[in-house]
Amino acid sequence: MRRRREVRTDYHQRLRLLKSGKPRLVARTSNQHVRAQLITLGPDGDITHVAATSAELDDYGWEAPTGNVPSAYLTGFLLGSRAVADGHSEAVLDIGLHTATPGNKVFSVQEGAIDAGLEIPHNESVLADWERNRGEHIADYADQLDEPLYSGDFDATELPEHFDDVLETLQEEA
Repeated sequence: MRRRREVRTDYHQRLRLLKSGKPRLVARTSNQHVRAQLITLGPDGDITHVAATSAELDDYGWEAPTGNVPSAYLTGFLLGSRAVADGHSEAVLDIGLHTATPGNKVFSVQEGAIDAGLEIPHNESVLADWERNRGEHIADYADQLDEPLYSGDFDATELPEHFDDVLETLQEEA
């Protein structure tokens, strides 16, 4: 019960998810990156079938930071595409110890996986608006600032268009 003492695992929630018999879509976020994995229970521990991280989005042309809602959606879409190609058709969302706040990054990962073709039971009220998944809220905020929001070559006001380009690239390669 070490992981319970360290507040790293909610075993009641884990048992409920494992009883479903479906693979778990495990979504984990940090300030810098988003990780998603499709995991099943094996005889010697959990087995990861498919994984995707927001750091991989660079390979598809993503130039924006990788810890925001648009990158979470794209990471979920990338994972969902890989899962469908690997023969998986359904999953249940495992948010771990994250608070289930409607529209947060974890639910954006779920929405991306659903749009890629995975069947995941969900309530529509927890999913973010499409404008938020595209990053329009970030672009609007960047418009209000006198200085650029991000350092470097990327202009945050162009984030929604950049999101659409990367999503199109992911759809072509799926």
